[in-house]
Amino acid sequence: MAEVKKFCVIGLPAKHSLSPKIHKSFASQQGINIQYKIIEPDSEEHFETHAQSFFSKNGYGANVTIPFKEQAYNFADEIDTSARECGSANTLFFYDKKITAYNTDGKGFLKDLQNKNIDLSRKDILILGAGGSARSIVNSLRTLDVKKIDILTRTISRADDLKKMFDKDVDINVYKNGIDYNFIINTTPISLTSEPIEFPLGVISSESLTYDLFYSNKNTRFQEWSLRNGAHTSYNGIGMLVEQAAFSYEIWNGFIPNTKEITDELS
Repeated sequence: MAEVKKFCVIGLPAKHSLSPKIHKSFASQQGINIQYKIIEPDSEEHFETHAQSFFSKNGYGANVTIPFKEQAYNFADEIDTSARECGSANTLFFYDKKITAYNTDGKGFLKDLQNKNIDLSRKDILILGAGGSARSIVNSLRTLDVKKIDILTRTISRADDLKKMFDKDVDINVYKNGIDYNFIINTTPISLTSEPIEFPLGVISSESLTYDLFYSNKNTRFQEWSLRNGAHTSYNGIGMLVEQAAFSYEIWNGFIPNTKEITDELS
């Protein structure tokens, strides 16, 4: 009997993750059986304990989501270029007695933009948040010849870190005024909370597109806020979720899955 490979997603929160459904769909395409579990540590301090336990019990690969992407980067034995470029990881792979960290978020984001026919060349971009997901997004945007990227965050030091990491490739600034933007990307977990959304209203115009890295089977809170305040169109992160998962699956299993069917099912 063929070995059943063990995979997981580690996040906080993670209990409602669609990753098990997505990866089992990919495995069905490949014709293999997998186990895919959800691991939700009870605090941010317990990531390493859970990750170590999973891999010590013949775990093969792990997806990592908020707030653990930087911890995953530091946890790994080796760092792939995709993770090193942005200092965070969303994919761990146990191979040849080592755990290697990868980051497929940026590639997944770019593939979803391509699928949606969104062209960001010479556009003004605003990124909300400056954590591990924002790093991945900035790292991908620098390949698209965007006009400039502004960062809006409560933690200015993190925005400064992003500027230091990527300023040689793209014009990055800390958000300072109310100019409107062509494309606004939410990397904060505001859609997962009940906190009031207090982003500046002046960033949105009737031409603005907005994109929430988070997802729901209806509009996310950030999408609702965007549309209520005049955005032209707002997208959630389902497409990116599926595409980054496909790149992770390829790393683990050497198989490139078709993403359209599961994306249509989940959208």
